[in-house]
Amino acid sequence: MALSWDLFVIVCFAVMAGVGAVLGRGKALNILLGSFMGYVVATELGALVFDQAKHFAHTENFSLFLVKIVLFFATIIILNAKTELGGKGGDDSSMIINLIYGLLAAGFMATAILSFLDPAEKASLLASSNLLTKIDQLKLVWIVAPIGFLFIADFVKGKISS
Repeated sequence: MALSWDLFVIVCFAVMAGVGAVLGRGKALNILLGSFMGYVVATELGALVFDQAKHFAHTENFSLFLVKIVLFFATIIILNAKTELGGKGGDDSSMIINLIYGLLAAGFMATAILSFLDPAEKASLLASSNLLTKIDQLKLVWIVAPIGFLFIADFVKGKISS
């Protein structure tokens, strides 16, 4: 079996689903909400940081994409290390619910990363991966589904707890 972008994406989704299932609702929500915030930070500050930092960069591999990726993941990591946006981990939520939060976070992260790419690079990447093409086509779902799922999961949890 040859390594491909599709395999990499499947592994990333599996890892995020596992992380969500193991860490619990609170930590999975921290990752998901941190991803949304990281996207905003990277999108809004990426060009500014890139313009300032390129004066100090001494490599040809330094790019706007790289700056946005670093800002994106740094924001997620900092928010998850220092805050409890979605509550504490180890709650009584279903492992399936937590797994879904992890999958939604992975889908949103993939959508965000694809949006950071230069259009030519993105087209080239999408041409080499059917799975990334499908993720890109469903980007609205990856943006809206986490919000809807928060309400659905809380409603279901309330019905089960009652």
